[in-house]
Amino acid sequence: MPTMTIYTLAKELNMTPSMVSRAFNPEAKISEEKRQIVLAAAKKYDFSPNRLASRLSMRAVRIGILLNSHFAINTDHMIAGVKQAYAKLKDYKVTYEITMMDSHTAPPEEYNEVLTRYRGYDGVILTGMSSSKYTDMIRALYRHTPAIVQVQAINNEADYLFASQHNEETASFLAAEFLSNCLRAERDKSVLLFTGSMESALHAKAAAAFERACAACGLNLLESVDMKDDEAYFERILPGIFEKHGSEIAGLYMTSGISTPLCRYLEKNGLSLPFVAFDTYDEIKHYLKKGIISATISQNVAYQMEVAFDRLVRYLITGEACQKTIYTDVQLVLKSNMHQFG
Repeated sequence: MPTMTIYTLAKELNMTPSMVSRAFNPEAKISEEKRQIVLAAAKKYDFSPNRLASRLSMRAVRIGILLNSHFAINTDHMIAGVKQAYAKLKDYKVTYEITMMDSHTAPPEEYNEVLTRYRGYDGVILTGMSSSKYTDMIRALYRHTPAIVQVQAINNEADYLFASQHNEETASFLAAEFLSNCLRAERDKSVLLFTGSMESALHAKAAAAFERACAACGLNLLESVDMKDDEAYFERILPGIFEKHGSEIAGLYMTSGISTPLCRYLEKNGLSLPFVAFDTYDEIKHYLKKGIISATISQNVAYQMEVAFDRLVRYLITGEACQKTIYTDVQLVLKSNMHQFG
């Protein structure tokens, strides 16, 4: 028999989960007849309510979410992760507010305004704030609301409860190993790295890890190019990068999801190079299918956010401890298996 939960018990009794929860609270308003029906069923199925379920009859938990990104697709996936987690927790009286900021254009006073408002919330989730320019803001928030969770790009200089992210080291070594295998028969094993903004600790750590991975895998890292997570800027500098290194370039790795300019450049100039991209957005899958991209890394930001929201709510309600960093799976996606990734 499946494990009995407050939901399955409610379905069995044709009641709402909140009504079932109230039956276990002597102070809650519920008819004695219904209370006894619930208690009898609970005894029959050896069910006892957990502390999470006890919140059904209490005030709502409020979560503030700040999505700080210049990359709309990334933000969309984050929101999908929030909705996925909320769908499982909404009956526990959880509410949330999402604020979206453009990391390229939003002034500091707008961040301060949002984070000041979130001081009154039970918990806060932050994304895209790994740059040191946000450190003091996060520290100020932490003094009022210590239940802070960081997602994807982590600011280790600031205080926070826990983080949900992919492992940059694993991703970098996965990419280097793939490129090394592709170039096994080649004399020249020189590769280029294109990072997102190096102001972000995420990309700085990924670049350092890829440099170590190249050394371990016998690759020569020609250059780490900061494309600033800016598609227009990236498009402008690409011709100069390829003119500078020319035929030395034997392989490519990118730690940002903004790979379209590079894909277009390779296609336009008839260049066929082993190329490991990042993320599994539709435009990346398009170029993977065409063979412009050889492989891409799946970090699953939607699941990172889903895990962050779920664990934060459970911590706030039950006090359930969280490990400091929760790593989601990092996987290599090829044309042959990309159908498995959304």
